[in-house]
Amino acid sequence: MEELRFGGPIGSIAIGHRDEGFMLLKGFGAHTLRLVLEVKAPPTEEAGRLLLLEAELDAAYGPHDGRALLGTATASVAFHTDEVRKADLYFTLTSAQLRGLDEQRSGELRLELQVRGILPQTTAYPGSSPVTLFINVAESRWRQHLEGLGPTLGVDLSVPFPANDELLQEAVGYLRQAQRRLRDNDVDAAMLDARRALEYIDENSGWPMPSSKKLKNQFTQAERWAAIRKALEDQTSGALHKDAVTKTFSYTRTEVETVIAMAAALLRLL
Repeated sequence: MEELRFGGPIGSIAIGHRDEGFMLLKGFGAHTLRLVLEVKAPPTEEAGRLLLLEAELDAAYGPHDGRALLGTATASVAFHTDEVRKADLYFTLTSAQLRGLDEQRSGELRLELQVRGILPQTTAYPGSSPVTLFINVAESRWRQHLEGLGPTLGVDLSVPFPANDELLQEAVGYLRQAQRRLRDNDVDAAMLDARRALEYIDENSGWPMPSSKKLKNQFTQAERWAAIRKALEDQTSGALHKDAVTKTFSYTRTEVETVIAMAAALLRLL
């Protein structure tokens, strides 16, 4: 255990991490990492009856003791003199953060918890010096917690628009307009704007469409990109309702979001 050191007559408060208190909890859109601390209250009445904890959680990585901030949390602990109490800290982590933790670790997971204490009821100086708790989670236990999240541990992937290239602003404008229409629940119009971005890519990519007589395994790299773009454009044909087949197409928001993301990804290759 470490000690939160206070000035004057208060002295120090012992604090440590409970190994069994590490837990990953399923969340909606993100997940929660719970840490349980054990606190030994000071023997003096001048400390009051309430301890506030401010914590910062870092991930240790790399051979040179690098640290990456994961999040911050607070907790309040009501206590009697010379009593042992526990405090729960909750950190919200995305799927991307959890996967990043898993990728950077070598064997066990190493975390560092910076903790500072505040005694709001004391007549002495209320703040303590910060301490660092080193938390090591065995590889087997870490994997068990990840598996417990099941399918809620998804993959977060952001496809940024190439906003800094003036030559591509026309296509970027189509995609942004598609997003705005989607927010207004105008699904077909959003799909049509995404299609316009794909048409722009066709006109400006320089990717030649392969000959109909050419076998797929003979396509060049550029021809394969052209075929991908054309297939994606064909998928948007229902937005035009030009023929007996495509006029019955009905798109969902998810389908339009997918086409927007794929068009943005192709646009980045230009």
